[in-house]
Amino acid sequence: MNDLTAILEAALTHQQEGRLDQAETIYRKVLKIDPSDSSAIHLLGTLMQRRGNFDEAISLIGKAILLSPKVADYHANIAAVYLAAGRPLEAASHAKTALKIDADNFDAAYNLGNALFALGDVAASVKMFQRSLELDPANQACWTNYLFTLNFSPDATPADIWQANRLWGEGIEEAREGAEVSFATTGKPGYADPDRQLNLAYFLPELDQHVTTRFIEPVLSAHDREQFSVFVYGDRTDARSPPSAIGDSADHWIDTHGLSDRDIARQMRGDGIDVLAHPCTFKARYRTVLAHRAAPVQIACTNLVSTTGLEDTDYLITDGFISPDREGEAYFTEQLIRLTGFNIYKSFDAEPEPGPLPAVESGLVTFGSFNNIAKLTGRVVAVWSEILTAVEGSRLLLKNGAFDDVSVRHRTTERFFDQGIAADRVLFEGFTQDPAGYLSAYQRVDISLDPFPFGGGTTSYEAIWMGVPVLTLAGDTFMGRLSGSLMHRLDLPEFVVDSKADYIAAARLLASDVDRLGEIRCSLRHQAQATIFNAERHVAELEAAYRDAWLAFCET
Repeated sequence: MNDLTAILEAALTHQQEGRLDQAETIYRKVLKIDPSDSSAIHLLGTLMQRRGNFDEAISLIGKAILLSPKVADYHANIAAVYLAAGRPLEAASHAKTALKIDADNFDAAYNLGNALFALGDVAASVKMFQRSLELDPANQACWTNYLFTLNFSPDATPADIWQANRLWGEGIEEAREGAEVSFATTGKPGYADPDRQLNLAYFLPELDQHVTTRFIEPVLSAHDREQFSVFVYGDRTDARSPPSAIGDSADHWIDTHGLSDRDIARQMRGDGIDVLAHPCTFKARYRTVLAHRAAPVQIACTNLVSTTGLEDTDYLITDGFISPDREGEAYFTEQLIRLTGFNIYKSFDAEPEPGPLPAVESGLVTFGSFNNIAKLTGRVVAVWSEILTAVEGSRLLLKNGAFDDVSVRHRTTERFFDQGIAADRVLFEGFTQDPAGYLSAYQRVDISLDPFPFGGGTTSYEAIWMGVPVLTLAGDTFMGRLSGSLMHRLDLPEFVVDSKADYIAAARLLASDVDRLGEIRCSLRHQAQATIFNAERHVAELEAAYRDAWLAFCET
């Protein structure tokens, strides 16, 4: 090891341990001595990525690539920056180049999996994540993205999703410490009283990185405090305090920033938690606290996409439409609890109003989807193209932050063009910061088209709030049936179909009845407030389920 290598390794240690200023100073001193040192340029680029300065990171790592084009890590790392900057096409290109140089480069394979997912090429993304796990079988970030992506795959059966989650779960269970779990309140007088006030916990890790708070806020505020003392454990990635709607709605807020899952579970046990209701198991790495048996009764609920794959998760909240038959229970480690509705959503502000049906003014029907672009698989594009062909003059509005990238818009336009749809019939909008401005975009949509096999969650609630009914093709996976559940709860079963042919036929029929669409637009928000946004009704069912689960525990 020469002196320069040692200096760069010392700087990298500073960077990895969060001392970014010290690391940057060293990198720049090295570059004063040798401005063409590609290693120093590359590392300075990765530091800029960590600071969130993506443009400078791309410029620096790109310069390192020009100096040393055959270094796989440079291409793999610039792919990560392009992903963070919302430019998946460039990310995919560099990740592929890295794999040509080094077929066993984990970072390149992992970043390519993420890029392909962002581009809607789910099948290829799944294969790349599988390859990544061959290279690093214990990588939890990769497991998380692989298991999540599998739910988007049109080729993945419920059995496939179950087997993959269980394989992950077995690995977690084998790796955990084997110490016997004990609960602080066990043996105390009245502990097993089925009717006493219960200590109920919710766990919200990285709550600023996902939408779970929008589902859980109305739940927290509606709990019966005579029956439940509510604890919320969680953290933000920026280590700030939780939103007031979370912290103020809980009897106890416990910040878990910097704690391991094992330590969080130990604290929950020490706090005497009776029931842990985990509301965000959609990411595998958020689930692992359940493997450490944080509470006597553990339940997955609210924002999930499949089984947790963990034997220590006792129950999973669903509903009768999402999980209609007993046969499907074989694909869950949990016992299923079927409520009237799987979850609810936080009500929006009264403004903006739904507004009049746009088809009345334009004379043309506008379909819309504001979903993640990863849901626009080839099969979705093909079916939606058939709908546009069947409904003369109709248009499709696609809105998502990914469409801020011109190359993504062009690529998507070409995908529809290949199906015979002219470019002027597919409209694009990117990210809108202002919530009211974002919702206002629904004022230009007559019917929302739900993608498949992974349908809308947040976007379905948003569309319905804005008076836009969701036409959905109900599949056989958990997330393929949520929108159908919502439409049935709204007493609009005609918007739920079981085949692609019926999906196209229903779109044609519904688009032809503008008067009916106008009636729905006027009444849908009020109907939704009484049902899918009704926190009191949903929480009453949840509390009964929690109490029944506690009773079952007391009887064992």
